[in-house]
Amino acid sequence: MNNYLLIFILGLAIIATISLVYSIWHGRKDEQKMISIIHGSPIPTFVLSRDHKIIYWNRALQALSNIKPSDVLGTDRQWKAFYKDKRPCLADLILDGEIDQNAKLYSGKVTKSKLLEDAYEVSQFFPDMGEKGKWFRITAAGLKDSNNNLFGAMETLEDITEQKAAQDELLQRTKLESLGTFAGGVAKDFDSLLSAILRNVFLAKISATDEDKIIEDGLAVAERAGLQAKQLAHQLSMFAQGGYQVHKMEQMEPLLKEAAQNIFKDPGIKCNIYIPEELWQCEIDAKQIRQVFENVLINAKEAMPNGGAVDLIAENTTIGTNIKSLKKGSYVRITIKDYGEGIPPEHLSRIFDPYFTTKKKGRGGLGLGLAISDSIIKYHSGLISVESSVGLGTTFSIYLPATPKNES
Repeated sequence: MNNYLLIFILGLAIIATISLVYSIWHGRKDEQKMISIIHGSPIPTFVLSRDHKIIYWNRALQALSNIKPSDVLGTDRQWKAFYKDKRPCLADLILDGEIDQNAKLYSGKVTKSKLLEDAYEVSQFFPDMGEKGKWFRITAAGLKDSNNNLFGAMETLEDITEQKAAQDELLQRTKLESLGTFAGGVAKDFDSLLSAILRNVFLAKISATDEDKIIEDGLAVAERAGLQAKQLAHQLSMFAQGGYQVHKMEQMEPLLKEAAQNIFKDPGIKCNIYIPEELWQCEIDAKQIRQVFENVLINAKEAMPNGGAVDLIAENTTIGTNIKSLKKGSYVRITIKDYGEGIPPEHLSRIFDPYFTTKKKGRGGLGLGLAISDSIIKYHSGLISVESSVGLGTTFSIYLPATPKNES
């Protein structure tokens, strides 16, 4: 009887052992599946244990941060992928139950995720990632076991740089169009009033006697101020409507060379001009486009008060879908590059705003030149863009729809 009982107990033990081994094997198999899913995900992801140690660091995050998993697994150095100094990530705040302390750490607002329970997300700009910085949507969530106990946290990053740039560009365009409509109306009324004032100033001047020297001088000052004000009204009209354009087919080379000769009369700055022999023609208002070239060249000149060189490059190019702001087709691209002071990143998005200037007082105009240039190019169905690095210089690129020779 005892032998049967012993055999029965031994059988139960074997069954229990087999069940335990199977459970461990099955658990490890499930864990391996999870590891494969995390590592195979195209979304940069890391997972922390309850004590903030990194337990998973996937390949997408390795590619983004240039940090190998072997260098950080088992450490609490997850911050090194995103920040110069040690600080909590969103996943760390969830583990410590301090999600409400995020205001000091993130410029954007941390909100609860609409898709995942107990998950939070925030959009943040990382200036040290990539060449010009990147925008990421960060999502972090706590990991809980079957008893609802927190045992870790996961954080993912979605690159939204292009989406953010498109939103900013749309907002900028909408703002400028509204401002342009307002400026156009003001400029028209302002011009009419100034014309009436200047007519009466002229009549007063010819009516003044030779003895009225003080009155004559005062009227001359008023006339000059009135003419300057009319010029400002004209500039506002150009910004609002691109001016009154008369388009016809033009060769670009004479316009580019004439603009360079007008601006670079000072031998202190050399303009290097590169124009191919068979540059395509463009259907443009030549006077306005020359003004755009001169405005940008003046900007380049003023960026180098101590002298230097400016590159003026023209080339034929075909745009596919790589530039969202332009229709597919043939273009002439004019690149104007200076090697001056450069524009700080925080000012770059405002460079085409009316009355915005980065120039020191006394070294520039009213800040309308680039705004007017942007408006003129927009009404020519083209694009003007800018890239800059502080201390290295600034590059303006102007795209104008063109007609290849075999199509003209």
